[in-house]
Amino acid sequence: MTITRTTAAAPDADDAGGRGLRRAGERLLQGLGLIGPRHAWHTLPGDQLDALALPIGDDGVVAGVDAEGRPAVLGINRPTPYDVVLIGGLWTAQVLALRTAATGARVAVETGRPQSWMQMVHAMGGGQNGLAVYEVGRVPPQGASAGTPVLVVRDCGMRPPRGRVVAGPWQSVVTLLPYLSPVAPRLLRQARLTGIQRVSPDEAAELGRTMGLSRTEVESLPGLPDGVTLWCTDRDRQYVLTQPTDAEIGLLGNPRRMD
Repeated sequence: MTITRTTAAAPDADDAGGRGLRRAGERLLQGLGLIGPRHAWHTLPGDQLDALALPIGDDGVVAGVDAEGRPAVLGINRPTPYDVVLIGGLWTAQVLALRTAATGARVAVETGRPQSWMQMVHAMGGGQNGLAVYEVGRVPPQGASAGTPVLVVRDCGMRPPRGRVVAGPWQSVVTLLPYLSPVAPRLLRQARLTGIQRVSPDEAAELGRTMGLSRTEVESLPGLPDGVTLWCTDRDRQYVLTQPTDAEIGLLGNPRRMD
């Protein structure tokens, strides 16, 4: 290739600047943006497009990983009322509370065993950084909003009374049940999400009838390892392994079903 250089009179500086502004304006009108650095085009073969997918299915709180090792996310902060029932251990409820607070939400814990939550309160700045503990029946209105979503954790034993603070816009409620109890069917009916950890064979059979679980799911429940939860909605089922961070282990210890 032969390059031919030609010489021409230098344009007036003001005239050159005006042409540059006009070209920039034309590009903006065409939706092309401002003129910036020039880079080579990036191309990707079609068979590699799947590599661009992010391994998350929603935004929210990472509850753990699924059977394929992908993050399993609970959309706890939402504009509609959201009731969750967790039939399991305190450890999992506390991890969810910690991770929800880390998203910027406030967490209100209603509990009959406040001493079990005090270590978390102290670690988070004495209740000034998003987590507060209340006696059963003493949770005040939380004033939840889109800017300050709230999670209420009800750790009130096997027979929790009806809560004064209920699920509402930007305010979700997680009710922790250590085992099945006479109030469980009512709570399960109103829950939009249910988590089940290791239970006895009799409890598994009862949950199978109540929730329409498959035979395989029912048989798996008595043998679930510590840290594994079967999360259920009306249509979906997913086993999730909660993997604690080093900081969570230092504060709460290793995963456990029993407290």
